[in-house]
Amino acid sequence: MEERGRTLKEVVDQYLQRVKPMHQAFVEPSKRYADVILPGGGQNPVALEMLVAKALARMGEVGAA
Repeated sequence: MEERGRTLKEVVDQYLQRVKPMHQAFVEPSKRYADVILPGGGQNPVALEMLVAKALARMGEVGAA
């Protein structure tokens, strides 16, 4: 809010009028095509460790070929 000079009301209005509807229209429907969805996004250390381990394993498979 400080960086962009917006009030709390302006931020909430933007979220409700633009951000949330666009998320519902474009992000949510695309989830069915995702190979992996991390619950909590980048704030889920267990899921991130699993993803890193899988990526490293795949990289090892490519290097061995």
